[in-house]
Amino acid sequence: MKKWFKITVEVKEEEKEALLFWVQEQNIRGVWEKGANEMIIYSENPIVLPPGVKGREEEEEEGEWAYKWRESFKPVRVGERIVVRPPWEDPRDAAVELVVYPAYAFGTGQHPTTYWCLYLVDKYFKQGQSFLDIGSGSGILSLLAAKLEGGKIVAVDIDPQAGEELRRNLSLNEIELSRVDFREGEIAQIEEQFDFIVCNIGTDFHLLHLKTMNNLLNEEGILVLSGIEEKDFFLLQEKAATLGLEEKEVRVDSFWVSVAYKKEKNVL
Repeated sequence: MKKWFKITVEVKEEEKEALLFWVQEQNIRGVWEKGANEMIIYSENPIVLPPGVKGREEEEEEGEWAYKWRESFKPVRVGERIVVRPPWEDPRDAAVELVVYPAYAFGTGQHPTTYWCLYLVDKYFKQGQSFLDIGSGSGILSLLAAKLEGGKIVAVDIDPQAGEELRRNLSLNEIELSRVDFREGEIAQIEEQFDFIVCNIGTDFHLLHLKTMNNLLNEEGILVLSGIEEKDFFLLQEKAATLGLEEKEVRVDSFWVSVAYKKEKNVL
């Protein structure tokens, strides 16, 4: 029976973002959080952690790993309307149900940054609006936009794996693959404007690309940002103010900040 390499990593809350970014660049088969300060990483090959990160390495047979992997993903209810579930769980009673296969591309609704993105999209996104999902990962936010009957939906990610996971999740939700336009590449390659933009990446990315995202936003459009550490939020607030972005709602959960901005009229 095939064996998997498993590393259990003790990680502080403020270090999780950097570790998750590192994981995305590796040939990792699965990763999830187990408890507040523990992450479990599975790979087909031995794992060499980045400098300063310590973990306990083990080998685990495929049958055991597959069982534990599935067991760790349960349906998540977001607000009063949304339920996110893996495909092996039974359907739930919800106004909006999203079926997401947990895999290499991130976004299952379990992390607070994804949870509050879903919540804010559901609250502010309107039927027929155009939608841009930057750093789409599993495509969960694009799936929600499609279920909310959005207009043009574009998902962009630098990782080609994200496109594969998006297509799988569209199929699981019985949504036509053509419904979401996936584009592999950088934000600089996007040229058209959108009514609604969401980006769940990280503070450094937001600070670097906030002006670009603002330029891609239609007048009075909504911009939802997440993946921001609470200690750095003031930096984003200062930059947003210089661009004329009005703060509509802020959610803080386990040191992570998610924020919805509205683009003011006639502000360049």
